[in-house]
Amino acid sequence: MLRAAREARGLTVANVAQMLKLGVRQIEAMEAGRFDLLPGPAFVRGFVRNYARILGIDAAPLQAALGNEPPAGNVELVPVSNADGEMPSGGESRMSSTPVAVVAFGLLLVVLVGWYFDWFRTPQPIEVVAPLVAGEGEPLFAPPLDDEPAAGQGAAGVMVESVEAPPQAPVETAVQPPPAVPDTAAPATPATGMARLTFRFAGESWFEVRDAGGALLVSATGQAGQVRTVDGQPPFAVVVGNAREVRLERNGRSIDLVPHTRVSVARLSVE
Repeated sequence: MLRAAREARGLTVANVAQMLKLGVRQIEAMEAGRFDLLPGPAFVRGFVRNYARILGIDAAPLQAALGNEPPAGNVELVPVSNADGEMPSGGESRMSSTPVAVVAFGLLLVVLVGWYFDWFRTPQPIEVVAPLVAGEGEPLFAPPLDDEPAAGQGAAGVMVESVEAPPQAPVETAVQPPPAVPDTAAPATPATGMARLTFRFAGESWFEVRDAGGALLVSATGQAGQVRTVDGQPPFAVVVGNAREVRLERNGRSIDLVPHTRVSVARLSVE
């Protein structure tokens, strides 16, 4: 159910992992029903509830499928028939078992903390730097300009006898004005028959836009402070996750997402 709902919204496992702050392995385990690979039942229920909220589906059937924690098994006590010696007093037993219990609890806590943080480690995104492309006839790197001659160059210089040249009349050079550069700024409005949607993000969210023909124009996530624009042929089919953190505009006109929002996901058609 989770995988089908995610694919229906055009989201990838990496998108969901980034939005839930979980690892890709945890998302795949939830979609495959392998809840035994996740932390304790309390964590699993929280993961499933948050995942269902992001996808805009009911989490109750998914949490009901988790069931309850299995009851602890019965321990059969067998009396020892050949034991000899005196029975220790209750006070001595409690005093001797206290250090052992403290040490065992400490070791268990260290193991659980290490395992917990290993599961919650989210891979850091790799920043891709676009290579520099030099213009036609331009070098990639300009050679350094030396104001002083290289060492030893002055010592090996050659003296040249100065010869006075006859004075020449100054040559007047006509200065041509630079050619006018046409304005190549992008048009402020889309082409005729097209419309522009503008998404302004106040917090982390995701959005999806399809044009009048049903073609997917964009399916991506947005971070706080970002502004994303989409041009296409209306009417648009728009889906916005975490809608309270997003402001939508059509050709500069604001569109209220509140009437179209259910469980933090807004779905609407923009003419």
